[in-house]
Amino acid sequence: MFEVVITNWHEHLTAIGFYENKVELIDVLDSRDRTGNIYVGRVENIVSNLNAAFVRFEKDGGKHGIGFLPIKAIPVKNILNRSVDSSKEIRPGDIVLVQINVEEMKLKQARLTGKIDLAKADYNGDMDQLLAIARTRKEYQQISNEISGIADDIKNVCDTMEKITGDTEYKLVTDVADIHQELLEDRDVFSENAVIEFYDEEEKRLALIVHYSLTSKTDDLFKKKVWLDSGAFLIIEQTETLNLIDVNSGKDLKKSEEFFLNLNKEAAKEAYRQIRLRNLSGMILIDFVSLKNSETKDELIGYIKELIKDDPMNLTFIDMTKLGIIEFTREKRKKSLRETIDIKKM
Repeated sequence: MFEVVITNWHEHLTAIGFYENKVELIDVLDSRDRTGNIYVGRVENIVSNLNAAFVRFEKDGGKHGIGFLPIKAIPVKNILNRSVDSSKEIRPGDIVLVQINVEEMKLKQARLTGKIDLAKADYNGDMDQLLAIARTRKEYQQISNEISGIADDIKNVCDTMEKITGDTEYKLVTDVADIHQELLEDRDVFSENAVIEFYDEEEKRLALIVHYSLTSKTDDLFKKKVWLDSGAFLIIEQTETLNLIDVNSGKDLKKSEEFFLNLNKEAAKEAYRQIRLRNLSGMILIDFVSLKNSETKDELIGYIKELIKDDPMNLTFIDMTKLGIIEFTREKRKKSLRETIDIKKM
């Protein structure tokens, strides 16, 4: 049986999946990654030398509600308030249908497009239907990817935990009374084997975070160095463009090919866990300990492919270079843990 704990963790409502007393999944439920969302926005201004418009798509979002829209990326049919012959005629005040192509990151505003990808929005209709709906809406309205209920979000966490663990029995535990009540009201969303429990801190005289040792069990997620049981370690470097994971044996050991294969398998398992928990995305490079034989390299690649086959964000094996660096790509559907949690407050 696995457990999913729903609590306020680092000032965010978070679902944390435990299996065999180890954290296997973290989903920050109130983090916002709006990639793929479609909005009716209003053009605030045009920057001619950039050939771009700045479009407000959320009324009360402040600077977070404005995105950068290349003018060439807006079909004329997406200008909703008037008819134009060319996107070059767009002007401040125009109402436009846009989709978030790249979520904001640090100082960079969200990047928008008018070339709508309905698959990214989980929209079941066609483009004509979407445009018809958009014309009936006011500006600053989101018209796809509507926010789901908390029970649906937690059910998604449970489904992922089932794939990770192979177990279908689970328990949901929360110390938030409103969340507990909502889970009970939506009991039919979950497996009939699921147990839903309210953790009463006053009754137990121990905070839930202390009971589950959340601080110690998640501490390594904010560090570059992650130790393995064998004494080897990973060095994890996260940048805006790619993520690097270096496998270090810890000592200059003269060991057999089989030893280094097993070390790489151990490192691959923990690296994948760290990728999942930190929610790393984009290009990911893992520098494993070098293997000499093609047979052991193939065995490592086969092990990794099996390990990542059910990844919820489609972690995809690309290639192994001659230097033993394995390349991956991973979809981004939510912000990474580092982008979500303010480590300065830790």
